[in-house]
Amino acid sequence: MPRSLLLSSLLALGCLLGSTTVVMAHEGHDHEHEAEANETSTSAVALPTGVVLPEIEGPRPWSDKPVLNDPQRFQIAIMTDRTGGHRPGIWMDAVRKLNMMRPEFVLSVGDLIEGYTEDRDEVEKQWTEFLGFIDQMDMRFFFVAGNHDVTNPTMQKIWREHFGRSWYSFDYKNVHFVCLCSEDPVNRIGDEQLEWLQNDLNEHADARWTLVFLHKPLWTYAERQLAADNQDKTNWKRVEGMLVDRPHTVFSGHIHHYVQYKRNNQEYFALATTGGGSALRGNEYGEFDQVTWLTMEPDGPHVANLRLDGILRPDVVTEESIARFNGFLANTGVEVAPILIEGNESDAFSTGEIVLRVRNDFDEPIVMKGKIEGLPLKGLTVDPWEMEIEAAAGESVEQHIHVEFTKAIEFEALARTVLTATLKSTGDDPLSSELVVPVVIDRRFTLPELAEMPELDGVIEEWPSERTNEMADKPLVLGNQTGWKGPGDATAKFFARQVGDRVYVAAKVVDDRLQPGDEVELLIDPRGVDVRSSDPRYARTGLSITATAPVDGEETKVKAVRLRNGRTYPGTQAAAKVTDDGYDVEFSIPLRLVKEVQGKNWHSLQGTLVLHDVDEPNEKAAEVVWRGTQRVRQVNTGFGHFVPEAN
Repeated sequence: MPRSLLLSSLLALGCLLGSTTVVMAHEGHDHEHEAEANETSTSAVALPTGVVLPEIEGPRPWSDKPVLNDPQRFQIAIMTDRTGGHRPGIWMDAVRKLNMMRPEFVLSVGDLIEGYTEDRDEVEKQWTEFLGFIDQMDMRFFFVAGNHDVTNPTMQKIWREHFGRSWYSFDYKNVHFVCLCSEDPVNRIGDEQLEWLQNDLNEHADARWTLVFLHKPLWTYAERQLAADNQDKTNWKRVEGMLVDRPHTVFSGHIHHYVQYKRNNQEYFALATTGGGSALRGNEYGEFDQVTWLTMEPDGPHVANLRLDGILRPDVVTEESIARFNGFLANTGVEVAPILIEGNESDAFSTGEIVLRVRNDFDEPIVMKGKIEGLPLKGLTVDPWEMEIEAAAGESVEQHIHVEFTKAIEFEALARTVLTATLKSTGDDPLSSELVVPVVIDRRFTLPELAEMPELDGVIEEWPSERTNEMADKPLVLGNQTGWKGPGDATAKFFARQVGDRVYVAAKVVDDRLQPGDEVELLIDPRGVDVRSSDPRYARTGLSITATAPVDGEETKVKAVRLRNGRTYPGTQAAAKVTDDGYDVEFSIPLRLVKEVQGKNWHSLQGTLVLHDVDEPNEKAAEVVWRGTQRVRQVNTGFGHFVPEAN
């Protein structure tokens, strides 16, 4: 065939094979259909849509791999939580990058505005801001309701005014998209929504794949309830029953860290954040800002996670890997004994020794690499400056670091001193965690005396004008470490006073959501300063004193026990009251045990505060530590030394 005739035939074939793309939407019970056709220009000669290769004898400058041009193939993006302590600019950064990458459309998994208010003007203001972001997106965006979006009846009404139904479905290239509402009313798929879903899935039984989008990963809620022999109030198991016989994939958000799950031989995903509150501790924690990129192929969806600074595979964090990593975090650690200088406010620091201990209760050897940072550099000697310590499985290794200044330094200039360290296992599949451990070079904490005990009603009558004790911006977090999203999620400050034979402690807690399990815990080492400094193991004589947050109008419960045997320590009182941004707590603690251990003329006590934060019902608490180590209930390393004003 002549070359010109061949080209003409190919051009004609390209025109004949031009395709039309159709999106069909199914909104609520109305099941309305919307068809959109991509218009093709007829003003110019159409070119072949396939790859037209020249005939070449011998080697060819291309591979034998197929061209990925299946007509049923498409690519979409999924954006996740923007709010819950949002960080300005991140969402729009993602919008700009998606505009460059050109997905065919974008899905969400909710929490698009901060919400949690019944002020209509404020809610409308937040939606106006968000819709302004969407106006700058080049492609279509599909809304899904999160708990921040439909917090209360007022916000639910505004949602309906803007977006209609809070659950719906649509089709694209024979893939069925189902957008559910996990807040029907709260942590639940309601009966009306279930009935609609069953009918919707029946009508689309021939879909080649079903993609499900909702805000909360309700399968984890349901599994916790069933594991506790309770009824599945979420109704998720009924949803799973509807999906089980069809190929499907489920996407959610809410928890602000990424996890890939496998359920019923299908992939379920909880996505991280697109600007929502996060400590951003990295891949191992599943904490990063992301969009998810989904390519639909004949064999199902192919998922890649695009950090706004990179691309991650879909199994970057699995249930198995995060369980192993949490075990690594729980069983390894670095403890730094404080340099404590007793004296007056005018005292300064010139020389001392930092005692560092690497603990390894993990089942593999570990290596710690670290250095002391944050010290004023003028006239400073640190020996050694950088450390590398190996610890075998089950071993603890200690190292002493000498610190000296040619001229005494005020304590305030030492407040930012830290050990920055990396802990890494040395097995076949190494794990790594980064630590920032405060190095306490400090004066003692004075216990000023009050003439009488303030009324314990949860109302702090007078907050001191002088500096009080506050949580660090990046504190030690124990328990559900991935559940704490930063200071905007939960933090606290407190002060302590001596009132005769008792100690008064008042704490202000900032907490964005009060839940059962939220509480303030005081840990106290009553032993003498010489004993507790030489042997940090205080659990045999120590106290744990907790006061619960006043959730849903319930009275504060106080629990004071001996750490060794759990026996009650009588006479302890506490009260708490809800505030605009969290709750306040007051404690009144008898000094009986301190005097029993140290004698009538007791010198001081050592203690710390642990803030327990729960964001979801039945969730394990994140434990935010003011001062201490990962063994905060066994050793007093890092605790503050509180000394009566007269001593």
